[in-house]
Amino acid sequence: MVCTMSRVFFISDLHLGHKGILNFSPNRQGTTVEEHDQAIVSLWNSVVTKRDIVYVLGDVCFDMKCLPLLSEMRGTKRLIRGNHDKFDTNVYLKYFDLIQGFMSYKGFWLSHCPIHPTELRGRKNIHGHVHNNIIQDENYISVCVESCQGVPVLFESIWDGVYTGGYHASL
Repeated sequence: MVCTMSRVFFISDLHLGHKGILNFSPNRQGTTVEEHDQAIVSLWNSVVTKRDIVYVLGDVCFDMKCLPLLSEMRGTKRLIRGNHDKFDTNVYLKYFDLIQGFMSYKGFWLSHCPIHPTELRGRKNIHGHVHNNIIQDENYISVCVESCQGVPVLFESIWDGVYTGGYHASL
C-alpha cells in the first residue's frame, strides 16, 4: 500500500464570476467570464489532487452563483478572507474547512493584502491582492492568479526559493 502525504498549495484572487476581471487583468485566460472561470478550475485541477490542501488567499468570487465551482476543484480548501469575500461565513463554510483573516504557516505569514514591513517580524509574507503588481522585496511572495499563471503554487517551491512570486533579486 502506498501512503501519499497531502501537499500544500497557495493561490489568490480567483475572482470567479467577476465580469470585469478580463479587462482589469488582461493576462487571464478566456474571453468571457465563464471561460475564465472554467480555466481557473482546469488549472487548479491540473496540479491539485483530492488529498492536497489549498489555501486561497482571498477574493474567491464576486457572484454567489459561482461558489459551486469550488466543488469542482480538488483538495481541501482553506480561505484567508480578502477584501471582496463579503458573503456570510456560513456560505463559505460549505466549500472551505477553515476560514481566517490572517494566519501563520510554517514560519510564513498568510494574508490577502501584503502586510506592513514592520509587522513581518523576521518572516516572509505569502499574499495576494496585488494582481499584476509585484513588491520588489524578497519578503513578499505573491500567489495572485496573475503571478502564478493561474496554477496553485506548491509550498515546497516557496520554501525552497524556486517560486518567488515575481520578485527578482537583480532589480
